[in-house]
Amino acid sequence: MTDHPVLRPRTATPDAERWLEALPAPVLGIDGGERIRFVNAAAAELLAGVGRGLLGRRLDEIFGPDAPLIDLARRALAGASGVTESDVALVGPGFALGRATVAAGPVGENGYIALVLTRPPRARAAPPVSGASAARTLAHEVRNPLAGIRAAAQLIARTDDPDSAALAKLICDEVDRIRRLTDKIDPMAAFEPPRFELFNIHEALERVRKLVGSSAPEVMIRERYDPSLPMIRGDLDQLIQAFLNIAKNAAEAVSGQPDGEIAFITAYRSGVKFRSSAMGAARAQLEVQVVDNGPGLHPDVADRLFEAFATTKPNGMGLGLTVAADIIARHDGRIEVESAPGRTAFKILLPIDPDDSP
Repeated sequence: MTDHPVLRPRTATPDAERWLEALPAPVLGIDGGERIRFVNAAAAELLAGVGRGLLGRRLDEIFGPDAPLIDLARRALAGASGVTESDVALVGPGFALGRATVAAGPVGENGYIALVLTRPPRARAAPPVSGASAARTLAHEVRNPLAGIRAAAQLIARTDDPDSAALAKLICDEVDRIRRLTDKIDPMAAFEPPRFELFNIHEALERVRKLVGSSAPEVMIRERYDPSLPMIRGDLDQLIQAFLNIAKNAAEAVSGQPDGEIAFITAYRSGVKFRSSAMGAARAQLEVQVVDNGPGLHPDVADRLFEAFATTKPNGMGLGLTVAADIIARHDGRIEVESAPGRTAFKILLPIDPDDSP
């Protein structure tokens, strides 16, 4: 299922070679020049969508020059002992694979190190109190106007115009969703882990389509849905937010174009399987694509697309894609991006439990 070959590190002993290859966790062997010299099967699977030809490439070519993974690898290369960090973002130009605990340590006799990646549990540690207080204050400020917005929408819904009534209902539904999200902000933690339930992914996408369509009526929105998709387990509110953040960026990218268009595409990728943890079983994937025909990603942000505050918009905060990537990671999913003038595609892969497969 992958085009990445597996290479034995020449500097390791035969026992070490077999141990690294057999590990269920992804392992990358790195030489003193920060080039990849070894990829076990689990690492090839994890990085399957990043690009072909991992072997011989420098880490910064794949993950970007400022990636946390590179700093950790450099510290391990410079020292004689191992280094371990948790909650390391696995992001790079055009992809976001979630977060992992990364252990880096020497292997063999010629200065090579091995990077061992393991996915963390879904529950997150509590952030500092100051951050939690700020989050709660923000939630309070967001909730204040929601009641007024909902009341106004309810008044609009009483009209005889069916289009106005439908739009008012959409406003009420969105206010309720935002309220549920802000209700989940705890004084000692950020957003709770997803509350998993079974639903059809098209339910989330249809909500997003209506929201984007009402805010950008000049943009053509097309749907190419696979009607045979199985149900998925996830947090409906959070996934709506993730898809909405991506779709809003797409709408802004084509704003002003006479032929501006966004496409929502879904497919069942039974032949593509990924593990969400080192010991977990590989699961089939449900794929959602959000595609626009805009000018492509701005070169100033293309290499740090999922980093916080990475934006070229005058009034943008650069948090939309960061939040989307975090939500998808909480669902054991991954995001990959392909961009060129005339076509930018965000591909989101979400795991399907075997019991939910068709």
